[in-house]
Amino acid sequence: MKKLDSFLDKVLSVITVILYMAMIIVVLMQIAARYMPSLTLSWTEELTRFIFVFIIALGAPLSLKYNAFADVDLIYEKFPKNAKKICIFIDFLLISIFLGIVIYSGYLFTTLGGRSVSPAMRWPMFIHHSTILFFGIFSLFYSVLKLIDFLKDSDKSLEQFDIKQD
Repeated sequence: MKKLDSFLDKVLSVITVILYMAMIIVVLMQIAARYMPSLTLSWTEELTRFIFVFIIALGAPLSLKYNAFADVDLIYEKFPKNAKKICIFIDFLLISIFLGIVIYSGYLFTTLGGRSVSPAMRWPMFIHHSTILFFGIFSLFYSVLKLIDFLKDSDKSLEQFDIKQD
């Protein structure tokens, strides 16, 4: 499981960085095209949106893995150690359930997108809609890993969240 985690981490990180670079290039092309009246790049805005959505869909699972989302831990600090553990476990259990719903809905939405194409680039919309499915699958993977790690060593899990122990 650790090998898959490491591999997926590297793949998502590399793809996200490549997409960032691609988005910068496309936006720079769009800006340059404004100063060249003979050059019309109608597809750049749409491609930028596609890329941005993929960056979010592939980057958010990494944020979940590394606890990089903003949170308010004032409540957790007031709880005793065991209550903190229960709250974190319930958090990731609820996140996992929610992501199961996201995956199902993302699948339905992706299949729906097979019937239409994007306006400027004429790409099948299932490409764009599949980001929800990718986000759900990768986030669920990391959420389940968090639950497994938590069940193995809950004290270490508390340290990962920077929550002060009593």
